[in-house]
Amino acid sequence: MDFPTLQCNIVHRTIRLQLYFNEENAMNTANYDQINKLGMSTYDTLKQLYTINTNTVEQLIEQQFALAALGVEYVTSQMKLAGTAKGYKDIISAQTDIAGEISSKMQGIARNTLDIMTESKDEISTWFEKSVKEAEKGIKEVTKVVPAVKAA
Repeated sequence: MDFPTLQCNIVHRTIRLQLYFNEENAMNTANYDQINKLGMSTYDTLKQLYTINTNTVEQLIEQQFALAALGVEYVTSQMKLAGTAKGYKDIISAQTDIAGEISSKMQGIARNTLDIMTESKDEISTWFEKSVKEAEKGIKEVTKVVPAVKAA
């Protein structure tokens, strides 16, 4: 689900909840404000997650581009080698050098990708802990204002 759709769903559900409580339970302005705060808090929290994920994907795409550029560099070096080598000994020697260079660069890209994923994991863990605390606080505030529905 993309972010604009998620945003519309949150706003739509918040409005439906507000209308339900206004019509069915004759909610007062304080109740309306509490529910509105909870809806906006949910929206802000999901927007933060969206930002974290967007940043992570952007960084991963950069790593994909670096890997693609490395592939082009490899092919180019092979073509140059084919045009300049004087014998099979030159080709084998140059192939070893090229393989070592490309391998080293690939390891760097892999390390960067691992760092990106680790950073993303840490950001999401922090976001989740913060979100749970905020949700708990918001739910407690709403339950103070909204009377509990008794089962029949």
